[in-house]
Amino acid sequence: MATESKIWITGDARSGKTSHLIGKIKAWVKQEQSPSAIIFAANHTTGRQFTEQLMRSIEPQVPFVVKTPLAFIEDEVNLFSPLWLEKLNLTPHFPLRLRSETEQKLAMALWHDHWFQEMIPNQRIESRLVRTTLDILQLAGASGTPLTDIPALLSSRLTPEEKAVFGGEENEEVFTLIGNLLMKWHDWCLERGFLTYGLIYYLYGQVLLGDPLYQEKLEYRYNAIFADDVDNYPAIAADLARLFLQSDRTAVFTFNPNGKVRFGLAADPDTWEKLASSCYPIPLTPSPPSSESPPESIDRVLEVVADPSSIPSLPPCIQHLKTISRAQLLRETAETIIKAIEEDKIIPEDIAIIFPGLDEIARYTLIRLFSSHSIAVNPLSEQRPLITSSQVRALLTLTCFVYPQLGRLLETNAVAEMLVVLTEHNPHSIDPARSGILADYCYQADPDFPRLLDIKTFSRWDRIGYQGTVAYNQLRHWIEKQKEKTPNLVSFFNQAIQQFLWKGNNLSVADLSSLRELTETTQHYWEVQNRIQEEEGIKIPDSDLISEFIQLLKQGTITANPHPLPSFGESLSSGITLSNIFQYRSHRTTHRWQFWLDVGSHLWLKQGASNLFASSVFLRGGNLTSDPEVETEKHLQRILRDLLSRSKEKVCLCHSDLNVNGTEQSEILLSLVHGTNPFSTEI
Repeated sequence: MATESKIWITGDARSGKTSHLIGKIKAWVKQEQSPSAIIFAANHTTGRQFTEQLMRSIEPQVPFVVKTPLAFIEDEVNLFSPLWLEKLNLTPHFPLRLRSETEQKLAMALWHDHWFQEMIPNQRIESRLVRTTLDILQLAGASGTPLTDIPALLSSRLTPEEKAVFGGEENEEVFTLIGNLLMKWHDWCLERGFLTYGLIYYLYGQVLLGDPLYQEKLEYRYNAIFADDVDNYPAIAADLARLFLQSDRTAVFTFNPNGKVRFGLAADPDTWEKLASSCYPIPLTPSPPSSESPPESIDRVLEVVADPSSIPSLPPCIQHLKTISRAQLLRETAETIIKAIEEDKIIPEDIAIIFPGLDEIARYTLIRLFSSHSIAVNPLSEQRPLITSSQVRALLTLTCFVYPQLGRLLETNAVAEMLVVLTEHNPHSIDPARSGILADYCYQADPDFPRLLDIKTFSRWDRIGYQGTVAYNQLRHWIEKQKEKTPNLVSFFNQAIQQFLWKGNNLSVADLSSLRELTETTQHYWEVQNRIQEEEGIKIPDSDLISEFIQLLKQGTITANPHPLPSFGESLSSGITLSNIFQYRSHRTTHRWQFWLDVGSHLWLKQGASNLFASSVFLRGGNLTSDPEVETEKHLQRILRDLLSRSKEKVCLCHSDLNVNGTEQSEILLSLVHGTNPFSTEI
C-alpha cells in the first residue's frame, strides 16, 4: 500500500528530481532519532555531486555515504563473506576482487582447452569470446539469474545474428559449454577467494539477499533507502529496494522515463518501474523553457527525425556547420569556438562538444587546436592505456635492466626514450639526439642480462657533453646498485619514481595518475599471483611473472583516468567539455552551447560500447523488443530529448559530407541539418 513514506518521483532531465529527493532526506533526518539510510547514485560522478548537495543541506554531524548500487553490493559481499563462505562450504579466504584485465587473463588460461577448436581460430577471437562470456556472467548476476539458467536463456532469447557469435543458430551445444565454463570459473575463483563484478552480483543476489540472517542485519543497520536515477540500476538492486517497501520502511526513488542511460549495461528500468505501484507518485516537470531555446524545440526535432521526408523548419537555436571533409569540420568547429571565446561571447566552461563516438584523431586534433590558443579542454572520463605514458614506458624499460631474463622485451628505441625521460627532471639531462647515440653504441643487448656499457665504449664519447655524460653515468650506477638489492617490483617502481621522476610538483595530474595506477596495478597483480601460487603449491620465477606483467601492460588493456576526482566544492569542469554521448548523459551536465559532431554518422543510431552483448536476454520477464528497429528508435529519442534538455541556449549540428574514411555520411539526423541556418555566435 502506497504511503507518503514510500515515494516515487518521476520527471525528465532538469525537472528537479534530485533536489526534491534531498528535500525528502532532510525532512526524514529531522524525524528520526538515529537516522541510518542507504543512499544510491547512478555513478561516482553524480554521487560526488549528490554528496556535496547533502552536505550543504543536512547537519554535518549526520554521517551519510552516497554509493553506487555496485559499490554497496561489493561492500556487503566483503562484509558478510563469513556468511556466504559458510553457506557455500568454502575454505575461508579474504576476498580479493580481480581487475578486469586480470580477470580476462586468468579466464582465458582456465578455459583455453575447453572451447570447441572451430570457435577460437586465433587469439584475438578467443580474447573477444572470453570477454563476451564474462560479460554474460555479469549481466546474469545483475539480473538475479541463477547460473544454471544461463544456457537455456541464451538458446531461447538470442537472435540468429547474436548466435552467430558462438558459431551459428544450430550449434546449441555451445550454450551448454558456456554454462559449464561459467560454473567452472565460479568454482575456481571462489575456492581461491577471488571475486569479479559478475560473481559479486551472483553472491549478493543468489546467496545473501534471500538469507534471513542477512535480512535481519540489514533491517537493523538501515531504516530507509533513498535512490536517485533508478532507471539506471540493475534488477538486483530493485530486489533490495523491495525489502524496504515490504517492511514499511522509508523508501524514496527518482525515475527518469526518458533517461535509461545505462540501458544495455545491466540496467533494468522496467523492473524498477514496477515498484512505482507500491509508492506515492510525485510527477515533476522542468521549469518552462524560454521561447526558442533547445528544450522548447524537443518535440519539433523529434517530428523531423520521425519523418525525414517532411520539409523541416527548426527554431534559430538549432544551427549547423557543414564541410566536405571531417578534418575540415574539426578545424572549422574549433575556429568557430575560439572566435566566440576571444570575442567574449561565451566562456570555455559553457561549451560542450559531443560525439557519437570520440576517436583519438578527433580528440588529439581538437585538444591541439584549443591548446594553441591557451584554451583548456576537459575530456570527460578520459581513459587511456598506461603504455601510452612515456614515464610508464621508461620505467618498464628500466625494469628490464635490473631484473634478469627480460632482455628480449627491450628495443633500442625504448632505451633511447628511457634515457631522455628518466633524466629530463634532473640537474643533468640527456637530449633526444644524444640518447639515440648512446642507445646505439652503449646499449649491449642480451636476452638474460642487457647492460648499459661504460660511456667510453663510444669512441667519440666527448660528443655527448658534460651534462649528458654525468646524467648517463648516474643512471648507469643506479641500475648497478639496484641489481645488488633486487627489490620487489612495487618497491622498485617507487624508488625509481622518487629518484628520476618526482621532484615536488613537476608532473602533470595525468602523469601522476598514470604512475599511481602503475604501482596499484603492480601491487594487485602480485597479490593475485601470490595467492594462486599458494593455493596450487607452485613457485613461478619472478622473471617470468615480470615478463608476463610487462607484456600485459604492452597490450594496452590497463588504463588510468588522467584526471583525478575533484574535491568537494571544486568545479567538475574546467575548460571546454569534450565527451561522447554516453559519458555526457551519465555526468548530467548542462551547457549554454552544445556542438554535436558527426550528425550524419550512423553511430547516433548505435549504442556501441554502451550496450553489452546479450543484454536484452537477461531483462526480467523477457522484456524483449520484437523489432530491433523499434528499440533503436526509442534509444535515439531518449538521446535527443536528454541532450536538448541539457542545452540552455544553442545547439550546433556539425556535419561533414565524408567521414574519416572518406565514406559519405547520410544517416537519419542529416534531415535536421537541412532545416537549420548556418551557425552564428549572435545570441
